Amino acid sequence: MEPPQGFWATLWNFICFLPYFIGLLILGTIKGAILCPLICLIVAIGNSAIILGLWPAHSIWTYYCILRAKFLGPVLKIVSCICISALLVVWPVVGIVGSIIGGAGYGLLAPIVSTFAAVEGGKSNAFYHCIFDGTLSTVKGSFTVVRDFMDVCFHSYFSVMDDLRLQVLPDRRRYEI
Repeated sequence: MEPPQGFWATLWNFICFLPYFIGLLILGTIKGAILCPLICLIVAIGNSAIILGLWPAHSIWTYYCILRAKFLGPVLKIVSCICISALLVVWPVVGIVGSIIGGAGYGLLAPIVSTFAAVEGGKSNAFYHCIFDGTLSTVKGSFTVVRDFMDVCFHSYFSVMDDLRLQVLPDRRRYEI
């Protein structure tokens, strides 16, 4: 199929495409509005439980790793422990609010994107895929988001803090204020 030649042909193709685009956008928005509360609840409750459940362990392990770090001097360790207190107090609030906003955004936008992806070439029944694509996959994706967040908060955080604790500068000196 040849692309249109000239301004008027391009404008006519745009006008013909506009109702198709608006219809898909409305369908995706309806799917997003229906799924958004469920997805927001899954992500917010799951991530909040992880944040609040691991917060005491994160706090204790953070202080332990800072105090046992081999490359920090004594004064810098004390200053770091004082400054990190503010971050540890703010972390649950910021994490929970971020989970709510992120869950709402994912719950609203993922069905819209899936609706547009359903009409690209290669699908045998585009109408069926426009309606059902992005529903179950969004719910499964929200559980994947929570599982990935758990992996980061449980495995990666403690690994990074262990690296901080065990790291030694090449010349065996310490950072100091």
